[in-house]
Amino acid sequence: MTETKRALWDRFVDRFVDAADPISLFETTADGTVDTIAYGRSGRRTLRRGERMERRLREAGGRVVTDYDRREGRYEGLVYMMYSLDGDEVVPRYLGKCGKFGASGTDLNSNLRNVDTNDGKLARWGYGNYYHFGDLSSAAFRDDGPGKYDRWLDALFASTDPPRLREPVYFWVEPWAVGTEGPYPDTRPYLEELEYQLIGIAFELYPERLLNTEGVPANPEAYAKMRGWTDREDTRLSDF
Repeated sequence: MTETKRALWDRFVDRFVDAADPISLFETTADGTVDTIAYGRSGRRTLRRGERMERRLREAGGRVVTDYDRREGRYEGLVYMMYSLDGDEVVPRYLGKCGKFGASGTDLNSNLRNVDTNDGKLARWGYGNYYHFGDLSSAAFRDDGPGKYDRWLDALFASTDPPRLREPVYFWVEPWAVGTEGPYPDTRPYLEELEYQLIGIAFELYPERLLNTEGVPANPEAYAKMRGWTDREDTRLSDF
């Protein structure tokens, strides 16, 4: 029996995401208003990361850094997801990665340096410019963030003054170990390939909810076949 895209997604979520104890992406009050901080020398108003989210991200990033320092070769980096819940259904809003290595292919990714203390980068979720929290905050409070964060703002926030969420937004992160099976059965993707697999599946299931713009295939079914994820002759592409 072939597995559907829904089954692939649900299976991956069941293996990795603890939806019964979700971690809030933002630090919020009971009514969904997001706390803010004054960040940087100029004291820019900035949306605040959730305390549990930050703790979990630093811990996961620290495992990758330790792996790099010890040259153990266990992890390729981090895979992460911003998501919401529809009942107990995990609805992906954004999927991404932070690789262990930088552009040189040998040095530690600058986004992971000093991951236990660095607030500006923090594995792509930093408060600095060109990082998720920094640019989303610029879109919210200064109307000068990159265009993609306008979509995030519209999708996630009911208002910006005060910054109040439409619904709770959660965060998941996992250090991706070499040889781990991905969402497609019997595949053990590299981190970059895993990202494409997850985005492709999520885009088919939640095209109106997923906020990724990069890595979204024009034809997810054909792309999956091209990559060899669905290469059995008895498998119909519409089943994936």
